[in-house]
Formats: sequence, structure tokens, C-alpha cells
Amino acid sequence: MAKTIQLTVEEWARIRKRIKEEYDWKPSVFMIRAVMRRELGFTTRYHQDYDSQTGYSETICLDFYDDNMETVFRLKYL
Repeated sequence: MAKTIQLTVEEWARIRKRIKEEYDWKPSVFMIRAVMRRELGFTTRYHQDYDSQTGYSETICLDFYDDNMETVFRLKYL
């Protein structure tokens, strides 16, 4: 079963920029969740946690649906 990868906002911005450059011919990859899932193998989810000491912290979760696509993503972007 494919897993979820949690990224910081900065990490996701860097990876998203690379993906946008690779898929510049197909802007719907980030606009339509079904296309993102089909092409990249994951969908994004924004998550906020509250800590009384530091306040809110935001993370981006990438929910993968295919083990092979998760492996490709980890090798290519992480």
C-alpha cells in the first residue's frame, strides 16, 4: 500500500517548481486532481497543526495511490 509523504512548505515549493517545469506542456496537472493522480500518482493535501509554543505550522501531504509511482517520486525528487 502506498504511503503519505509529508513535506514542509519550502520543500514542496521546490519540488512543485521542478514538476511544473517538466509538465509545462500540460498545466492541468496541478489544476485537476484526477489528472494529478493519473500523471504523478499522488494528490496533495494541506495540513495545519497548532502548537501553543510555536503557533500554526503547515505541512503538505502527498497521498500516493501507487507504490511504483511513489518509488519513482522518491528517487527523482527527494
